[in-house]
Amino acid sequence: MSSAPAKQPIPVLSGARLAFAAVALGLASFMAVVDITIANVSVPTISGNLGVSSEEGEWIITFFAVANAICIPLTGFLGRRLGQVRLFAGSVTLFTIASVLCGLAPNFEALLFFRVLQGAVAGPIVPLSQALLIAIFPPQKRTFAVAMWAMTNMMGPVAGPLLGGWITDSYSWPWIFLVNAPVGVLVVAAIVFLLRGCDTPSMKAPVDIRGLCLLALAVGCLQVACDRGRTLDWFASPFIVALMVLSAVGFVLLVVWELGEKHPIIDLRLFEHRNFAVGTVAVAIGFGLYFAALVLIPLWLQTQMGFTSTWAGLVTAPMGVFGVGLAPFLGKWVAKSDARRFASVAFAAWAAVALWRSTMTTGVTAGGIALTHLAQGVGIAFFLTPVVSLSLAGLPPEKLASASGLQTAIRMMAGSIIASLAGTFWDQRSRFHQNHLVDALGDPDRATHTVQVLRGAGFDAQQTWALISRQADIQAHMLALNDFFYVSAFAFAVALGIVWLARGPKKA
Repeated sequence: MSSAPAKQPIPVLSGARLAFAAVALGLASFMAVVDITIANVSVPTISGNLGVSSEEGEWIITFFAVANAICIPLTGFLGRRLGQVRLFAGSVTLFTIASVLCGLAPNFEALLFFRVLQGAVAGPIVPLSQALLIAIFPPQKRTFAVAMWAMTNMMGPVAGPLLGGWITDSYSWPWIFLVNAPVGVLVVAAIVFLLRGCDTPSMKAPVDIRGLCLLALAVGCLQVACDRGRTLDWFASPFIVALMVLSAVGFVLLVVWELGEKHPIIDLRLFEHRNFAVGTVAVAIGFGLYFAALVLIPLWLQTQMGFTSTWAGLVTAPMGVFGVGLAPFLGKWVAKSDARRFASVAFAAWAAVALWRSTMTTGVTAGGIALTHLAQGVGIAFFLTPVVSLSLAGLPPEKLASASGLQTAIRMMAGSIIASLAGTFWDQRSRFHQNHLVDALGDPDRATHTVQVLRGAGFDAQQTWALISRQADIQAHMLALNDFFYVSAFAFAVALGIVWLARGPKKA
């Protein structure tokens, strides 16, 4: 292992330079997170324009997620080998080029290839934006930097579908990718101007080829299985069973190999630090359930409640109010107090909102739904900043990029896995409740009365039974969604207890 020529260390910035750099890093992180979900609502349009089925079109989401999940944990290794500033600038540059190529793709195969490239080069952007923010802020303001970074990560999945739907409806689908071009150019220009000649130390360590292959096998198979499991009925599909077996074998071999490797591709020994292990578990549970709700609620609103994609986005938007409003203060509060207390506020708020949502009926108004999202914003504001600060407490500075990359990868995989499981749970509970509702309608007196009321309103026999069937389906999905939130409330309470297994600030 040899060291590269030394550069000046990354300086602590101040004034306008600090503000400009912080905005640039925040924009880069937001851009990378938004692109995880921005194409979700545009898949039918893209599929139709490129002449493929909607099921085939969903591969542009799956392949991006697979490439992204594999490359995020490589951040620490690549940062040590290339330097964090150089890697960040290169990743944003390649991400911008890949985005333009996606927008200009002449056919579906080309788009799929460029989405894989886009997902791969996006991997280091989010964790490195956090590491660089911590580096350029003065020590007393670093928790504020983490708070701002956290908000971009929590609001990105919310903004993605809303922006994707609006851009696709107002312009055309290529612009959901082309819009990244001016942002990427601005970010790269800012980093090159503000941090020219400065970087973290780099060294030419040998590449852990076996670890990289095992990581790709384990994470890739798991991500594809989670993305396609609901469509293929999970373990009823031999394809999903094979993927799960390969993923399990890959993870076991990866852990065994990496713990014995002198220069591992991912540093699993980070889990020897108690706070990092506890914080990562809490982040995975919290973000996974948050992301699952973020997927299910818009889906429920559009398929069962008659909302348009724009209105579904608008009623979820209030969840960012508290996060944006509290971010400037949360950094100071966490720095001066016990981060576990603030994380407990987040999980307690989310548990309370989940219990509230478990009592919803189909008579809920758009204002009522928006109010639950406003309350959920309290949890969002107090979630990622304290938990990430708690996780990184006590880690050596040179391990921050590795820790951030590994935790970000686990957080995103948890979101994908729990969202897929939540979708399956929703489908199965809907069928369960629908069977019970049909049994209830089997009562001759009740069925006769319902039919008479509808026939009296002017519906013929066919329209009457179609209306009854549709209403039973709507009510069944509502009850199933309530079940999900009831389970979520319990899981949030468990996560609250897990947070207190971490050491306090002084011990850490």
